[in-house]
Amino acid sequence: MEVEKKFKRNYLTKRKFSYGKLAAFSIIGICLVMSNFYWDKSHVLSSYLSASQSLVFEQGEYWRLFTTSFIHGDLEHLLSNSLMLFILTYFVTSFYGILTSIGVSFSMGMLINFITISQYNQDTTLVGASGIVYFLWGFWLILYVCIEKQMSLVRRLVRVMGIFFILLIPTTYSPSTSYMAHYVGLLIGMVNGLIYYALNYSKILSFEVWDFKLIHPPTAEEIEAYQLDDPIPEEDAPKLLH
Repeated sequence: MEVEKKFKRNYLTKRKFSYGKLAAFSIIGICLVMSNFYWDKSHVLSSYLSASQSLVFEQGEYWRLFTTSFIHGDLEHLLSNSLMLFILTYFVTSFYGILTSIGVSFSMGMLINFITISQYNQDTTLVGASGIVYFLWGFWLILYVCIEKQMSLVRRLVRVMGIFFILLIPTTYSPSTSYMAHYVGLLIGMVNGLIYYALNYSKILSFEVWDFKLIHPPTAEEIEAYQLDDPIPEEDAPKLLH
């Protein structure tokens, strides 16, 4: 007797939340508005948004670890981050909810910014959502590996590595880009993804459905052998009570 196991669906087959696009447009809109405040040097908020080691650690302005993720150096910088930030916010929100896509990611953005600026000199200013974009990549990719079990582990890892080398490794070097923020964000995103998977394992597993198909039905001889094998003694047989 041979049984074929065929995949039907899992947690990533269908979106769980319908407001993914709204969340993605909202976060891009907030980045645009706050970046405009930052670019307008005559505005009172302009000097209170970016983060540097001296401003955060020496002057104790820790809110900058949060606000600096929403602002960008110029329009080109904002546009370069917006595409991936929009796509990843949409997908992570659609499958894992807004608390994860925005709440957790921007909270972790503060940790990413904290680690990054601590490695630079006092007056280096860190702005932009690149660390959060890479956080969302790490979160999504590690959960993809954990959930898409209808494929072999090797195949899943090959796909993830392909995305990593094609999309997450820059083809040119820019001295104004914080590559440390990128890969700190990626690592923290992966850790958060593993924690999310561990905490929600039962929920995620409940969406996994397989079809089992009998390829070779048992022969008459196999059925007879099974029926004759270890018969239950009469005294041990279950009794029907009234």
